[in-house]
Amino acid sequence: MKKILGFATAAAVLFGGAAFADPVTSPANVRSGPSPKWPVIASLPAGTDVTVIDCGAGWKRDWCEVQAGPVHGFVAAGVLGTQGNNVLVAPVVTNNDVAIYKGPGVNYKIIGSIPENQTVNMGACVAGNGGVTWCKVTYGRKTGYSIQSELQRQNSLFPM
Repeated sequence: MKKILGFATAAAVLFGGAAFADPVTSPANVRSGPSPKWPVIASLPAGTDVTVIDCGAGWKRDWCEVQAGPVHGFVAAGVLGTQGNNVLVAPVVTNNDVAIYKGPGVNYKIIGSIPENQTVNMGACVAGNGGVTWCKVTYGRKTGYSIQSELQRQNSLFPM
């Protein structure tokens, strides 16, 4: 029993902050190549400063090669924004007042709303009926789905 308690105490000290840390806000997936078909090698939270090595044309269209500390790979160009002279993973903000739905579609109940120009945590997006794309969002204590076209990366270099 003492061994189990000792291990639990050590784990709480080593990993305790991870369990209660704030969620990463609107991360950008870093891939090993310039396409969503390449594996994700890291995730960079919004606000991370990056060095842009190249933003390609042709087969690399819409992808930028970046370096952020030890992380080197490719991100979708639309996730990059500017802040002064710096390039960073841009935070996601609302274009207008945006409804939060319980599920990915207008047939789901509206569970909240987000005022215009507010930063949100955006997760995975899914295709819905009628060609509408819905993204999982968290704002305050509400988590649900909003229409992707109502969300944008702030000061984006290449709008999504």
